[in-house]
Amino acid sequence: MRALSHYWRGNAPGQCCCAGPTREATVIDPDYGQALGVLAASYTFSAHMGWAEMSTVAPIAQRAARVAIRADSEDPWAHYALGCAYLFTRHFDDSLAELELALSLNPNFSLAQAYYGLVLAYCGRWEDADLAARRALRLSPRDPSSAIYYGVAAYAQFVGRNYEEAMRLSREGIRIRGDFVGAHRVLTAAASMAGQIDVATAALQDLRRAQPNISLAWIADELPIQQDADREHYLQALLGAGLN
Repeated sequence: MRALSHYWRGNAPGQCCCAGPTREATVIDPDYGQALGVLAASYTFSAHMGWAEMSTVAPIAQRAARVAIRADSEDPWAHYALGCAYLFTRHFDDSLAELELALSLNPNFSLAQAYYGLVLAYCGRWEDADLAARRALRLSPRDPSSAIYYGVAAYAQFVGRNYEEAMRLSREGIRIRGDFVGAHRVLTAAASMAGQIDVATAALQDLRRAQPNISLAWIADELPIQQDADREHYLQALLGAGLN
């Protein structure tokens, strides 16, 4: 429970604090599937937000998630964690399958529902992604991670070239969590593509505060965007906002 309270904070200090209690729990009980799953999920979330190196943490997260499933194959957190790890190693079909399994084990698992939408968005299936993100919001409208759900919905709308809606959803995510990196990225890109350069410039400044290491190279290398056209679309939008 202590680890989850840190995980739900959704920021870099929270993820750092999450690791200690999860490791302590697995020392007490090496077969504690949920603790291993939360630890693995925290690793991939940190890398997705730019706080850790994906090449370093993704293999660790994948191993932890597999151990979690061996310990408890019925734990939805374990399958959610493996689905996230598969996403960031570009195993898209495996990621969708693991997240679907997590949702079959717990249909009310709103975080898994949102990340299912994220995988769909990264695969270019923006309409299905939007539906999944909105299901997550309906399942848990006061969820500590609702900023993420809005961020996923915003990115889905960006992929669909619906820039005004992407901006609206991004701003809602930022209103809930002012330091949520994902929403800052999408707001910057969507404002750029909408031709609102002043908004995009200001959003980029906020993005750089939230993720100091942000760059076009980071986006190209670290975000698992399956379709080349979608990746180029995102890069061109951020370039237009002034990111280099």
